[in-house]
Amino acid sequence: MKNKRKKALEAKVGVFVQQYKRKAQKRAEPNDRQYDRNIEEKIKHMNPEELNELLYGEDEQDNKE
Repeated sequence: MKNKRKKALEAKVGVFVQQYKRKAQKRAEPNDRQYDRNIEEKIKHMNPEELNELLYGEDEQDNKE
């Protein structure tokens, strides 16, 4: 079972990814996408394994059970 902090971070990362991957609109400012810069920094400094777990929900402990 995930704790509250991990669930909150997972939700924030999910929203960030949706906003970040959105394509810029035609005939509009190319940098019109708005997303949380603090989450971007956290993701950049996160371990690849931890980020993978947040994005795909795979956990080694879950696989063992």
